[in-house]
Amino acid sequence: MIRNSAHLTHRQGVFRDMRRRHFRSDVGTAFKVLYLQTYSYIVDGSTYGRYYKGHKVKRFSIEDFIYVRDWVIENMDFRDLMDRYNRERVFFYLDPPYISSGKKYRYSFSINDMKDLKSKMEAHKGSYILNLSRFDEGMEEIFGEPNKVIDYSNPLNNHGKVRWGCGYWWKLA
Repeated sequence: MIRNSAHLTHRQGVFRDMRRRHFRSDVGTAFKVLYLQTYSYIVDGSTYGRYYKGHKVKRFSIEDFIYVRDWVIENMDFRDLMDRYNRERVFFYLDPPYISSGKKYRYSFSINDMKDLKSKMEAHKGSYILNLSRFDEGMEEIFGEPNKVIDYSNPLNNHGKVRWGCGYWWKLA
């Protein structure tokens, strides 16, 4: 994947071309997602740039990913994925679609999906971190009190006047 990125830069034309491109392999699709998220100021891959409404968004590059080793890229339902990799040395970073974001994602999550995720987390032999919006009702009833809550102003919304919060749950094996 990193070898494929050597010729790419963070120019707007390359970004637009990458958005239109359709990969046949899961590795190609994963590369596209990482590239678009790296060079998008909203981190959803839809808008190019590292500045928004006068705020500089922290810059990082695709090369930041070279330090991760033994990546496994899968494209499947989380239930099947968590069953397949239910091992002590497996770490999951879980960032499901926020219930409140609706159709922003390709696939949405329901309350029942969240309950299934909680069940899979409880059965997981390894480690995980779960990231959820603090504004989605019912998450604490499903997952319990988060280990950590971060409340911050989002510079992408009304010059930081809109508050945002994330809850984080984790288990370290």
